[in-house]
Amino acid sequence: MFIVDFIIFVLVLGVIILIHELGHFYFAKRAGILCHEFSIGMGPAVYQKRNGETIYSIRAIPIGGYVSMAGESVNDALIKTDMVIGININEQGQIYQINLNSDLKSDAVGIVKSFDLYGKDFDPLFIELEINGTLSNYPVVRNAVYRLTEKKEMWITPSEKSFESKTLWQRFLVIFAGPFMNFILAIVLFTIVGFFVKQPNLDSSEILGVSPDSPAVTAGLQSEDILTEINGETINSWYDLSAVMQNLNTGIISMSYERAGTTYQVDDVVISVIIQMAGISNLEYDEDGQFVAIYNDEPIVGAAFGRAETDGELQSGDLITSLEIDGVNQVVTSWDDIIVFFKTNTRGTITVTYEREGVSNEATYNLISKDALGRLGYQAIVFQIGITPTSEFNLGYTLAYPFKTFYSNMMQVFNTLGLLFDAKEDLGLGDLSGPVGIFTLVSSTASQGFIAILGFTGFLSINIGLLNLMPIPALDGGRLVFLGIEAVTRKPLNRKIENTINNVMFFILIGLFVFVTYNDIIRLIKG
Repeated sequence: MFIVDFIIFVLVLGVIILIHELGHFYFAKRAGILCHEFSIGMGPAVYQKRNGETIYSIRAIPIGGYVSMAGESVNDALIKTDMVIGININEQGQIYQINLNSDLKSDAVGIVKSFDLYGKDFDPLFIELEINGTLSNYPVVRNAVYRLTEKKEMWITPSEKSFESKTLWQRFLVIFAGPFMNFILAIVLFTIVGFFVKQPNLDSSEILGVSPDSPAVTAGLQSEDILTEINGETINSWYDLSAVMQNLNTGIISMSYERAGTTYQVDDVVISVIIQMAGISNLEYDEDGQFVAIYNDEPIVGAAFGRAETDGELQSGDLITSLEIDGVNQVVTSWDDIIVFFKTNTRGTITVTYEREGVSNEATYNLISKDALGRLGYQAIVFQIGITPTSEFNLGYTLAYPFKTFYSNMMQVFNTLGLLFDAKEDLGLGDLSGPVGIFTLVSSTASQGFIAILGFTGFLSINIGLLNLMPIPALDGGRLVFLGIEAVTRKPLNRKIENTINNVMFFILIGLFVFVTYNDIIRLIKG
């Protein structure tokens, strides 16, 4: 299973990165910029093939990618003065090959005394060589190549093929095209998903599906049953059902439903409760995803996740005996006590006293507040029966689906970033996920089927697109900021300063990458 999940993970990231880099590559080629390499992945190359002036590479680490464009660095020339090089000359006496390896066959070998391989404003290119004590000036063709080995070559970079020589608009398109293509990919994927997602009929309380091993099965509910009451509250639609469920203060309900014109009453139905702000649930599954139990009379943790699992180190099977927040302690004897406690306390630091194998322990960790969860589109406490509403195909719903989903996912990313910088919320860099966390999410999504994978890929593509547009040097957004400065000041930022800023920030981002990956691994181990 791990191998299958890993392959899906590589394919998901690979497609997102491929589309992103293709955006950069397409507009760079369209602007006439020389692209030395188009690479998917980082690290050592496992496959390379040259086509024209570009080397196409697949690298060992399936994270990231790049388009190596001429003129991005301060100096693209691979030669310098007083360097010994070999040259090959065409019939017109022009250099068409510059040999950087002494083992390569050369028409002449000499010491570089001066050169211009950039040729601003189409000035002639040349290399002045000292050969056997004599200075000779050789013209260079504008499509000459550096030869590193017999099979490895790299084109020189004359000004007209350099990134920096292009107009502000052309450079903007080259940089912005990567994230933009991520957004296009997301909309395309959501469009495909939309044709498989029917519009739920929320104006009815008729049941379409019943989840296996759910409270609905225990209550005897079946497809086509119509809910009429929950705890004495009339249910005429799915909106009524949601409102009643959100206002519950207990994990036990009574319900009435109609089947073939006959009304049935079921009492003392234990429903699943997920305290998302605290990271605990009363529903337990084993490692294979098989239902084990649902708890109510005893406050047993069915599942622990998030901070409850990582910071609090709670585990499935722990028996909660008390909860404390802001110095106020509440004795816990049932899951109803837990529900009431978290209905009342919506943020802060919690201390959970629990028993594990007869030994009393304490866990202290910070809650994710109700407000923070709301901004991310989640409820603080979720009550579930295990039923789904009826649905039907609606062309308008299908056509609108990709754009509504794109907007909601984009706003979720913005809200997440906003929470990271909100002093009132206890969220920080430690809550971010890196590649290991993404792999875990891909693995979880893969079990839900191909359509779920497409939807998640779209969501991840939006994340990568927006994060790349953040105004941080070394990212596409930072480069756009530099272009903005150039547009205002009418002159480009000093190349050495820009490259220094980008390089410093690149290493900071690498450090952040290592930090986030470390946290991912710790979470995985504790899980």
